[in-house]
Parts: sequence; structure tokens; C-alpha cells
Amino acid sequence: MNKYSKAISISIIIFIFLFSLGSNTQAQVRGKELYKKLTSDRNLVKFEGLSRLKWTPDGEYYYIFKDKTFKKTAAVSGNESSLFNDSALINAYNTLSSKNVEELPFKLFMFIDKGNKIRFMVKNTAYIYDLKTSHIISYVPEKEFTGVRGRSYSEVFSPDFKYRAFIRDYNIFIQDLEGKETSLTKNGHKDLRNGFPDWVYPEELGQYKAFWWSPDSKNIAFMQFDESPVTKYPIVHDVDPKPEYEMQSYPKAGANNPIVRFFVVNIKTKKITRIETGLETNVYLYKGQWTYDGKEFTYMRLNRWQNKVELFAANPETGTVRIILTDKDKCYIEPNDVIFLKDKEHFLWTSERSGWKEIYLYDLKGNMVKQLTETKLPIRGILGLNEENGWVYFSGSENKGLESSAFRIKLDGSGLEKLTKGTGSHSVSLSPGGNFYTDSFSSFSSPRKSTLHYANGKFIRELGNTVISQEFKDFKLIKPEHFVFKSAEGKYDLDGIMYKPAQFDKSKKYPLILSVYGGPGAKRVYNSYNLNGSSQALAQLGFIIISIDHRGISGRGKDFQNLMYMNLGQIELADHVAAVKFITKRPYVDEQRVGIYGHSYGGYLTCIALLKASDVFQVGVAGAPVTDWRNYDTIYTERYMRRPQDNPDGYAKGSCMNYAKDLKGHLFIHHGAVDNNVHPGNSIQLLQALLTHNKKFDFMFYPEQRHGIRFKRYGDSRVEYFIKYLKPELN
Repeated sequence: MNKYSKAISISIIIFIFLFSLGSNTQAQVRGKELYKKLTSDRNLVKFEGLSRLKWTPDGEYYYIFKDKTFKKTAAVSGNESSLFNDSALINAYNTLSSKNVEELPFKLFMFIDKGNKIRFMVKNTAYIYDLKTSHIISYVPEKEFTGVRGRSYSEVFSPDFKYRAFIRDYNIFIQDLEGKETSLTKNGHKDLRNGFPDWVYPEELGQYKAFWWSPDSKNIAFMQFDESPVTKYPIVHDVDPKPEYEMQSYPKAGANNPIVRFFVVNIKTKKITRIETGLETNVYLYKGQWTYDGKEFTYMRLNRWQNKVELFAANPETGTVRIILTDKDKCYIEPNDVIFLKDKEHFLWTSERSGWKEIYLYDLKGNMVKQLTETKLPIRGILGLNEENGWVYFSGSENKGLESSAFRIKLDGSGLEKLTKGTGSHSVSLSPGGNFYTDSFSSFSSPRKSTLHYANGKFIRELGNTVISQEFKDFKLIKPEHFVFKSAEGKYDLDGIMYKPAQFDKSKKYPLILSVYGGPGAKRVYNSYNLNGSSQALAQLGFIIISIDHRGISGRGKDFQNLMYMNLGQIELADHVAAVKFITKRPYVDEQRVGIYGHSYGGYLTCIALLKASDVFQVGVAGAPVTDWRNYDTIYTERYMRRPQDNPDGYAKGSCMNYAKDLKGHLFIHHGAVDNNVHPGNSIQLLQALLTHNKKFDFMFYPEQRHGIRFKRYGDSRVEYFIKYLKPELN
């Protein structure tokens, strides 16, 4: 070998050594440093490409904003072209606004009038542009306002696009495109809300909408919420020397609900017709909807115990009603789906009457034509329809709810097909018209990716995928472990998932932390990619982290979910205790150092775990806990517990205050000062009980924070608390 060759060889050896040294050094990032990396660097694992698509109304193209314009892509060919004639649109805008812009003045818009027009905003002005004629108009829309969970309320166009309807001062107004305004109701005020929902209906029934245009644009059906019987609770904003008071109507378990009524108002005559809903006001009236042809207006009526639902159809001119169908459950009914078909004679209905959520086909007279599905998955929801080809698309749970897939079936009940491939979690979205769908998929071993398919499941193209950096790979994190354990009474197999620190050494003892929620239907373990989540990050500080499914979760049939009925705080706690006892049999898990944390229902479960199972849990961090179910709202609480007067024993056993004397470990409670979901009174009552028994605990109040606490200190203090009292080995 000559000198030149030797020099090259030595250089290569040195390079390999240095590269290896660099890789090993990178791989040794551990403990606090690794935790900081995983919680702060969003570029370690990121999704690139498209996950969900924005479709053109015909469902043949999807579009994005890029390079200062909108581009559309043909679903089949993948060819890209301009979505708009930008120059024509810009010229029309400049002429109307007297501006001189050279680019599209908006990045967000909505298709209206069956895709013939678009609506966009520039500052406080709305513009409607006709894509065919280039005609453009502008107006100043009614100011949007925010409701429950940040839901934005704005104007709603009539189907013929001649009017806009909106709510102002709890009354319904319409305005034509020339700006002429008409008030359709005049009696609204804060306690009598026309067309605008209260707090509890959106929160627990998903009833965000409270008025609906008829298909012919001649009428508006609306809900009226009479809040006068509902108790008002003060929310105090006292960060300034002069406090502000927010009086919230909040119906607590066993107390008065709002009285709900349905009306139809004719926009030409302004005649208001009240829809018959029965003499009993102690019921829930919700899910208003016009039939496809607009000849009838339908709504659901749910009894106070929420185990009987009725579907009614009303004559919009007279207000008289007829009952279409009734559904019952021995415990409670979750909100049903109803979808009216274009044939104007049938509708789809979902029900758990068989013990599994299935899809049923009914005619408008209330006759069941056919039970379309008998899958016993159960079905998670209807994704959409392609009525021209006779298909219904739906999602379903599999394998104890661990997996989810998409299916389709003919409207005559034949041709059941499973569309998605790959064992894991599929989130599917159907295109307008139902000719295509997107599938966002991941599993324990497969990072998330998004793909486009024909409606029959045939693959078209990949839209986006997860990109894992080399730095992340070099961390050599331990893949989360899926495990199965027995429920507390030994009858059911339950799922759990475990996270270990990258420096895991089976010869050592690690403290255990449970990340919990715990409510009815609240599943925590899915076959999805989770190598880079918050539990993985927390584990790097020297903890074993687990989350588990308990009896009463969704995805395993209605009878399984009913197991929690009438006894919140008991069955799920017993199963979490069983999980701890199962895991601490492993020699590397320390049964004397067990922590638990959660928010909302998870905060409740944390508190009651520290109080009722103090021999198992030594440290708990609870966020915004419900501490007594008499403090929470009617719809959620009574669905699972009935009223306090119906179930006094269940409420007593589920109350944290009744176990305050038994606190032994370290409990840290956090609450937002203006939480209007789980009122601060929940924590205050528990503090009172703990102080009465001279118990030591920790508490933090967060000014101007609602149910979601936004201060970084919340998360940081939780981690610090676990480090202090569970004492992991830190690098």
C-alpha cells in the first residue's frame, strides 16, 4: 500500500470514528436534557404534506393556498391549476374598494351558492364574488361572537342566498344583500334566548346551532331558551381593584334546566308559529332539522333520565306534530344520528338498542325498512353517503376499541365492505358527493400518514406523512408497550400502555405515574403512533408512565359502557388500582412511589384516588376537578347518575368530601379562577373539607383562566411536584 492510500485509509478511519463518536454522544442525551428536547423542539417529529383536504363543492378537486394564490389539484389525475382567475377577482375587488392591490387580498374564504360564489373578508368588510360573472358586492357583516368552547357564531345565508340571518341581543334578524334589515323576533334578552343556545346544551348535547333555514328559504325554525328557572352562579374577575361579575346560568344536577321551545317564523309575514312539544317542560328538546324537502321540521325529545328519546315531525304552518319513532335504553341514550335522504321518503337512524351501535333505515312514517348493519363493532358514526350509487359510509371500532376502520354498505343492506387497510387507527373523511376519501392512519409501529382513495378503497396517492429527524432517531427511545390486565373483579381484559425512560435499567426501581381521565366512554388506549407524546417525554425524567382503559369505556358495546351507570368514581378507580397492582408486580416498578394526574374528570379521579386509595397512590396532581357530582351540570351528570334524589348513595360514594379525612399522600390541586365549566367552588369545597380535618395539601389558583389553564406554570409545577415527592433518578 502506498503512502497516498495509507493517508486515505487513515482519514476514513478517523472520519468513521468521529461520526460514531458524534452519534453515540447524541444518543446519550438523557434525563432532563432529553425531556426538554422532547417538549420544546417541534422539528424532531413533524407532519409534512396534507392531512385533511379542503374540497371544491363538486368534490372533484382539493385546494390549498400557496405562493400567494390558491391552487387546486384534480383528485384523480393530480394535475394542479389555479383555483380562481386571480386577475379578474383582483380587478373586481380593486374597482369596488378603490384599492390597488396586486395579489389576492385574502387567505381564507368560503364557497357559497353551490360553489358559484365565494365569500371572503378584508378587515371588517365582507365580499361576495361571483366566479362566473366576476360581479362583486360588499357589506359590513354583523359582528361574530363566541359561545361555548370557543364556537364562533356568525351570519347564516339562506339556501337561495338572498338573505343573511344572524343573532343580535338574543333576537333573530335577517338582512338582504342590499342591506335592508328585518327583526324576526323582538322579545329576546339574556334569559330568553331566541336562536342562541345556553351553556349546557352545546357542552353536553352538541347543540351549537339554534336556528335553521328551511330548504325553500321561506322560513326559519329556531330554539328559544328560557333561562329564568336556572340558578345563576357568579364568576368573579378580580385581577383589577374593581372586580367584574359574570352571572352564569348553570343547571346543576337535580336542579332546574332551561325551558326550551321550538318556533317557526315566516320571513315574509313575520308570523311566528310555536311547535308542539308537549306539556312536560322537564325534558330535553334538541337536534332540530328540516326534512330534505322542507315539508316538515323534526326534533328530538329526551326524557330527564335520558333513557328514552322520541323523534317528532312538525307541520311548520300549524305547529302540530306527529311522532316518528321512539328509542329506549335500560340506562341512558347517547345522542343519535338522523340523516334524511334525497328521495324525500327515508332517513338513516343510529341506535344502540341491540347493545351495539348500528344503522337503521326508516321511512318518514316511522316504519323500520331495514336494519342496515349488524356489525357489532360498534359503529362510531356515519361518515357520509353517496346516494346516487346507493352507499352509506361509516366508521367502526375493532379489537376492544383499540383499532378503528372505515366501511361502506349499500342502502339495501347488502355489500358490506371494509375499506381501510392496515391494523391501527384510521380517521377517514369523505369528499363532497362521496367519490373520494382521505385516510389518516397510524399504529403503534407506524407514524401517521395521510392518503387519498377512491370511494371503493382504491389507493390514489399519498398526501402527507410523518418525518422523523435523525436527531430523534438517535435518542433511541423505547417504544411504548401495550399490555393487557384484568379488571378489578377479574372478568374483563383491559388495555394499557406503558412508557419507559430511554435509560431504562430493569435492575433498578422506578416510580410509577398514571395519566388519567376516567369518565364514561373515555377511552385512553389506541393502536396509534405515540413515540413522541407528552407521556414519552415525562418518562425521560426517570418515571414509568401508564394510561389504561377501565370498564365503561366506548368501543366495546353499550352493555360494557353501562357498567359505570349510577356509580361514577367507583368502577374506574377500582380498575386503576387493579392496573397499579398488576404493573407493580414487575420488579422494576416501585409500589411505594405511585403518582396520578389528570384534568377535569381526570382531576376528579386523581382526587378520589388520593382519598379513597391512599394505600396505592402517594402523590396526585389534579386540574380543575369535579369534587362532588352535585356540583356539575344536569345533562352530563344525570345521564350517568340520575338526579341526586334518585341516587343518593351513588352521589355520596362519588363525593371527594366524604373521604377528605383519609388523605395521607401529597395532593396538589390546580383550578382556573373563572372556570365556567367546573366551577372553582368544586376545589374550594374540597379545601374546606381537607382543612376541617387538618390535612396538608397544595393548591394553586390561576387568575382569568377558564377550564383550560393556559399558564405554562401549570404543567411545570406538575412535573416539579412529581420529582419532589416521587424522587426519580435524574441525569
